[in-house]
Amino acid sequence: MKVILVGTGTSQGVPNIGCKCKTCLSKNPKNKRLRVSAYIEVDGLKILIDTSIDFRQQMLKYNIDDIDVVLFTHHHVDHILGMDDLRQINQRLDKFIDIYGTEITMDEIKMTFRYAMNPKLISYKAVPLVHFHTQENKKFKIKNTEITPVEVMHGKLKIFGYRIRNFAYITDASGISADELEKLKGLDVLILNALRRRPHPTHFNLEQAVSIARYLKPKKTFFTHITHDLNHNEINKTLSDNIKLAYDGLELKI
Repeated sequence: MKVILVGTGTSQGVPNIGCKCKTCLSKNPKNKRLRVSAYIEVDGLKILIDTSIDFRQQMLKYNIDDIDVVLFTHHHVDHILGMDDLRQINQRLDKFIDIYGTEITMDEIKMTFRYAMNPKLISYKAVPLVHFHTQENKKFKIKNTEITPVEVMHGKLKIFGYRIRNFAYITDASGISADELEKLKGLDVLILNALRRRPHPTHFNLEQAVSIARYLKPKKTFFTHITHDLNHNEINKTLSDNIKLAYDGLELKI
């Protein structure tokens, strides 16, 4: 399995517009963070987790020209608004793309992209062509690949992370129940959100994320969904060898 973290930033990205902080002005490319998303190749499937606002830029930057499946964590705009750019894949490869998520996520996407429900526009391939799959919190298969949703709390909203084999991806979480934590045992790689140093009502902060990583003990943990509060080199110096900040373009072979 190959994983590319095509975006590791928050809803505002890094640098923030107009910000003059050390991280936003940094020349270190690892402090430049597009909105959060990940690309996975496994069992011949090309899977994207979330179509971020920066979807087009991410696909061009990392030479990704095909997607079979999108796993949506939830419906917030930084995670879905790039979906319109699936059209280029639809048109060039003459294919529909399967998308998965919770019932509320699928309903919200249908409202946000209501023009994509228009039969005439679908026939012209003028809209993103997708097959909707409402997913409950139980294992499912796409062809030969088993995927385990992991239900986490994003404030008061239930959203999904996903486990594929010994890799798991959790973003925008502020709480994980004991039962769901059990699904994250025995991992080779955990991708987990760590927003900033200070506490936040709907996201783990750095201290909370470190605590979860130490509890789960994956071989490697990388933090994502990061604000400009966390400078890449400075924070990594404070973390253990098996727990680090992720960065855009981080490629993992698992």
